[in-house]
Amino acid sequence: MKGFKTRNYLVAAATLAAVLMVMSDSAGADLKAHPRAFPVGPNPCAIVVVDINGDDWPEIITADRGTLSDLREERPANDELSLLIAQGDLKYKKHHPSLKTDFGPYAIAVANIDAHRWPDILVASFHATRRRDVSLFLNLQDDNVFKPVYFSVPGDGLEYHRQIDGDGMPIFHKPGLTSLRVGDINNDGLRDVVAVGWGSDTLVCLDGDPETLLKPPRISTVHGGPFSLVLVDLNHDKNLDVAVTLMATNEIAILRGDGKGGFAEVQRFASRGRLPHRLESADINQDGQEDLVVSHKDTDDSIVIFYGASDFLYPASQEIRLGSDREVLEHQISDITIGDFNQDGFPDIGAACFRSGKVITLTTDSSKNKTFLEFRQASYSFKGGQPRALCAADLNQDGKDDIAVALSGLNEVRLLLNKNK
Repeated sequence: MKGFKTRNYLVAAATLAAVLMVMSDSAGADLKAHPRAFPVGPNPCAIVVVDINGDDWPEIITADRGTLSDLREERPANDELSLLIAQGDLKYKKHHPSLKTDFGPYAIAVANIDAHRWPDILVASFHATRRRDVSLFLNLQDDNVFKPVYFSVPGDGLEYHRQIDGDGMPIFHKPGLTSLRVGDINNDGLRDVVAVGWGSDTLVCLDGDPETLLKPPRISTVHGGPFSLVLVDLNHDKNLDVAVTLMATNEIAILRGDGKGGFAEVQRFASRGRLPHRLESADINQDGQEDLVVSHKDTDDSIVIFYGASDFLYPASQEIRLGSDREVLEHQISDITIGDFNQDGFPDIGAACFRSGKVITLTTDSSKNKTFLEFRQASYSFKGGQPRALCAADLNQDGKDDIAVALSGLNEVRLLLNKNK
């Protein structure tokens, strides 16, 4: 075990052997598998859990992107969301018809955009050949009716930075949105949308508008392949900032928000792994500072926590390796989520592992030694399924964090329920 000292506490990483399970609990596990599976569309790649109709039972939404193929094909990917409407405790009915997006729906956010009572659904599409880069589904609450409104990010003038085929044509679309978040970035009381375009190194801001819901996009450049972002006040000045993973340069960039809708890069640092993929934020060590949690994909089975300090500084970081060999891709982390799975008041981490077919949880053990931040690892396997995305939420309204898992291959959602008392 290796650690380092900063701000009078020691951060240490603990590597524990995972126990292979088939839809059952391992010794000391905090979660148990719900026996039912819930079908969704092809290759669900993002999942959110939220009560959208006000009945206190959360719905499940997945972005079903299908297979990303040649942009010149008539259908270069799938173009729909699956909406599972809660029918009471852990019972769901799939909404028909499916909500139609542009091709390759890649990320979902839920927020009340139109200032009415009900939360709305926003989607970023990666292969948006119809120019519906951002889809907004207004929640009308009339027999679960959702009114689509589409927003385009103009591709003219955007430089494509990623892969090309043998004919010199782009393999992916530009800007190629991969992540979006919602918040009031200009402090006008309206909800704004911030997204990143991996294909064109772009940061896209759509300001809220009382008439049109969202204004035309403002586009700026973030070099390095921006992929996953968080929108959070990192320096306690009451303005939202941006942290984003840069897959092409293996870095994390920090952009300071000015409270008027603008962002300026203040620093970037190595992510301590190859291909930084998903990014989340939480106060992991409960010191009052927002920390960053990043996972690495396809070449590295590591999760790294960057512990925040003042003035956008991250003087301490902690790597947690899920695999036993850094040079061998055992798990292929495709998504991460934050929740309190062992009910100790400290945030824990859940990881969807595509190649190994597991969900792995990393729970803190704060009761043993307050000086050390240690993690206990447990794994949950899904026979025939490949976890692509996951989301922590209280699924059965018992006050405890559960996990909803989107499984590629089986094209279904499975639930891991918290069994702690």
